[in-house]
Amino acid sequence: MTVPTADTERRPFGDIALPYALVAPAVLVALAIAVIPLLYALWLSFQDWYLLRNPQPVWGGLVNFQALFADAALWRAFWRTWIWTIGTVAVEVALALPLALLLNRDTTIARMASALILLPWVMPFIVLGYGWRFLLDSEVGALHTVFQFFGLAGNSSILNDPNLALAIIIFISGWKGMPFMVLALLAALKSIPGELYEAAAIDGASPWQRFTTITLPAIQNTMLIIGLVLGILAFYSFDLPWIMTRGGPQDATTVLGISMYKAVFTDLRPAYAAAISVVMLAILAVASFLSLKLRRRQ
Repeated sequence: MTVPTADTERRPFGDIALPYALVAPAVLVALAIAVIPLLYALWLSFQDWYLLRNPQPVWGGLVNFQALFADAALWRAFWRTWIWTIGTVAVEVALALPLALLLNRDTTIARMASALILLPWVMPFIVLGYGWRFLLDSEVGALHTVFQFFGLAGNSSILNDPNLALAIIIFISGWKGMPFMVLALLAALKSIPGELYEAAAIDGASPWQRFTTITLPAIQNTMLIIGLVLGILAFYSFDLPWIMTRGGPQDATTVLGISMYKAVFTDLRPAYAAAISVVMLAILAVASFLSLKLRRRQ
């Protein structure tokens, strides 16, 4: 019997390099669409670039970050963005959890509803935004008529009310992201063994006790991870609030995404917008890390 040696076991270079060659295109694409723009934004945030004064960016050091922390309007947009993010995720969970529990039943209606519930998620933001604007229009909107009936709106659209506009758009944003949360929770519910519920029922556990001791612990990790993903998407929101209100009325719906847009296209300060994006990335990284760390401790 021949004992294999190092020479006989040595793999050809082509066999070793082939897996790396196969994943190289995907890595290059990821670098092109993610890492390189991120590095450019980081570099640009340290430049002094006002388009009416400097045709090309010049080194400015921390000038953009100093202006950022001294900008009172931006601070208001910052806190408004957190309200927007937390509110959106809260609406998504509040709508998705009962729907997932209902759709977890093995019936024909539940299977059909599982497919139809994806419609808000796949709907483009521009269609969604203008559709809701039409429903809330003060002249022809069906929902505006309902709000008027209950005394929640006057002759003007509810989107023109600074006290209610943000809450309305938060609900719409949560409704848009709800299907993704529903499908994730539905998959987690399907993975729970039925024997656990049977044993709990034999022991005399009520439906609420079975939910709190079996269902909720089994899906809470999924809820946290999907909530983080949807929260990150909400934190970077621009399209829905811009389509529906342009950040108004009276800046009541101006979030950081709109602040960045205005910094570039209204104030002509792209380097300042890059500084805002870098700060947003740092905040999200810290918030995500702390959330996952807290979950591991629990």
